[in-house]
Amino acid sequence: MNNRTEKDKKEHKKILLRSSNSLTTSRFPAGVSKFATGISRVKKDEFAKAFDYGIPIDKGSGGDSDVLILYNTASSIPSDKEIHHYVTTETGESIPSLDLKEATENCEALNVINTGNPGNLKQCLAIIQGYESYHVQRWMRQDPKTSKVNLNADLVPTSRGVTDKGLYNFVAPSDSDTKQHFKMLKTYLETLDDVTSELEPILKSVASKENNVIIMTCNFGQSELLINFMCNAKNKNLDTSNILLFPTDEDTHKLAESLGLKSYLDKRNFDALPSGEARRYGDPNFVRMMYAKVVCVQLSNMLGYNVLFQDVDIVWYRNPLEFFLEQNNPYPDFDMYFQEDGARSVRYAPLSANSGFYYVKSSNKTRHMLKSLLFEGDVIIQCHSHQQAFIQIMNEHASLYNLRVKVLQRDAEEFPGGYHYHRRKNFMKEILQKKTLPYLFHMSWTANKDNKIKYFQQMGEWFVHDQCIGQTYENIINNISELTNPSAYIDKSMPIQQCCLAEPNVICHYKDKPSLHPCKESPPIDKHGRSFW
Repeated sequence: MNNRTEKDKKEHKKILLRSSNSLTTSRFPAGVSKFATGISRVKKDEFAKAFDYGIPIDKGSGGDSDVLILYNTASSIPSDKEIHHYVTTETGESIPSLDLKEATENCEALNVINTGNPGNLKQCLAIIQGYESYHVQRWMRQDPKTSKVNLNADLVPTSRGVTDKGLYNFVAPSDSDTKQHFKMLKTYLETLDDVTSELEPILKSVASKENNVIIMTCNFGQSELLINFMCNAKNKNLDTSNILLFPTDEDTHKLAESLGLKSYLDKRNFDALPSGEARRYGDPNFVRMMYAKVVCVQLSNMLGYNVLFQDVDIVWYRNPLEFFLEQNNPYPDFDMYFQEDGARSVRYAPLSANSGFYYVKSSNKTRHMLKSLLFEGDVIIQCHSHQQAFIQIMNEHASLYNLRVKVLQRDAEEFPGGYHYHRRKNFMKEILQKKTLPYLFHMSWTANKDNKIKYFQQMGEWFVHDQCIGQTYENIINNISELTNPSAYIDKSMPIQQCCLAEPNVICHYKDKPSLHPCKESPPIDKHGRSFW
């Protein structure tokens, strides 16, 4: 870190000279002297890099380029006499801009507040001396009937998840939600010893030498996405030997094993889960499958393994485990790592973590966090989102136990997903033109399975024979002779691998979405959508 330049020092001396020849006062009055004795600012990008809490923070610019540092005590102010005077005294000049090292040199502790303004409200920030709190109390002028913002109403305490439109993102689970969850949890606890005794040797057989396993879960309704993931990886000659699938039905279990995947069918916990696909994000089938996502990771982590979890709507360009190996990982000091979702909505604050792709190390802190998520499954049922519940519980554990959570920001190139597909046109062109090689692509932000398949086909990433889509293991086996153009990578001892195409099935569907080839003759899917190429 660079020290202040000679030019800065000379400028400070000029200011001090002017202030010494005029009446000067403290920057803060005596009424706040117990918690505000001085103030400075530092560059936001420098601060975010030095104090990386894992939260996605956009690069600073314009009115968002600096960070304010408030000194609670006189002893926390930088030692340099010039700086001390400048940060404590009203000189008529702006708040001093300091080098980060000198600005924080006497800070024995540093509380960091991330503040935004969702809804672009007329928002204020109050700091009060009192019993230390690590939560922000939110007050809002809400209309008593509609809960919408009303400037004529009184400021009343409210949930941090309430929007200016009166929408409540966080609602306590109902008795019905809790009873439904307790029923599933009862089965989990009663069968835990039997399940772990079966699961442990399977995990051991797939784990890497670094004790890593890749965990996936799937039901029959999403099985063609699972088949495509495997066919796609085999076509690129990528190693899938560290993957363990937790299917929720017998059909998916048979398909997985015939694809060459290790598969563990936990009929005790998953027998009641739906086999049909979710027609949209948050529908009943989607919510019930979220329980499987919780259990499969929690069990594997509890048994001592580092877990890379991924949804089945993912294709690899490189094996993502390589990124998280200690010698490669640019952020080695964290406990959990998430692809950024990209949706910076209130309910995902402050992490915007995508729970469809993440890596979790095995430790007491992570085991406790995942156990807490398991025990609060009624929150998932209520909010219809594994992701939302995950973030709100994880954020509390970060504060209480220093659980280090790193969100791999959407501006990086390694782990793109739906945000990039729909909003970063030039970046998607670089992927399609092979100018950028990410680790994977996650088809998130997509309403249903049908559109996921269409988008993968446009991208040239769909390797599943049409006759295998939506078909059971038995139906595929009975019609295996009709399949043509199988992949050269198949293992004939595993017949479902004959569903894999030698070349991708590239089809244009929508002109306004990323595509390997121009799809200008196709209709748009979005209103007024313009051609991607």
